[in-house]
Amino acid sequence: MRAVFNVMSGLKAQLGLRITTVLSRAGREVARLYGVLDRLRAISPGGYYEELVVEDPLRPVSRIPGRVMTGSYDAVAIAPATANTVAKMAHGIADTLATQAFSMAGKSGTPVVVLPSDHSETVEAELPCTVDPEACKACQECQPELSCPQGAIYRLGDGTARIDLALCRGCEACVPLCPHGAISCWRKAVLRCRELDLTNVRALEAMPGVYVVRSEDELYEVLRRLLSG
Repeated sequence: MRAVFNVMSGLKAQLGLRITTVLSRAGREVARLYGVLDRLRAISPGGYYEELVVEDPLRPVSRIPGRVMTGSYDAVAIAPATANTVAKMAHGIADTLATQAFSMAGKSGTPVVVLPSDHSETVEAELPCTVDPEACKACQECQPELSCPQGAIYRLGDGTARIDLALCRGCEACVPLCPHGAISCWRKAVLRCRELDLTNVRALEAMPGVYVVRSEDELYEVLRRLLSG
């Protein structure tokens, strides 16, 4: 999520793009956790074709798929695309804004660039900000707890600290404040992808007008090529 934000921010600055950003409700929470949500207005400040849209299941009708259907966008980027979204796109299910946009792009001939989260046998994932319980010394006065702007750090009964992920906004302000280095953000974890998910990715690759990329660098290069003309 953080790397995709950097790609889109860079492309906007370099090419003078207007970007509409669409988030699912789960995507909004991921953007919050990874410190991206509060910066998205730099990409989509709210003007015409620069809206920041969060999907609302209670109001399923949106102008976005209609715009894609009429060819109003030069390209659609779905990044990162979860295994669930990839499966829906591969099997023609269009019940979310992302999958509806994908479906309409195929009908209008709009190129689609997809960065699946599960794209290879193994992938690296970033973890949100966490406290290492073994490194935490249960200090009498916990500076990260006192200084967290969201009040997301709390104590257990034994005095050790934890981060409430329902409140954390990924600002990293707490990391340098712990004298014991107990707090870290964006630690890497290696995950093994299911063959079913890889099969769905290959199905997308076979579709005309769909560009499947496997890294943020590829995402940047393909979008820059498509949008520079």
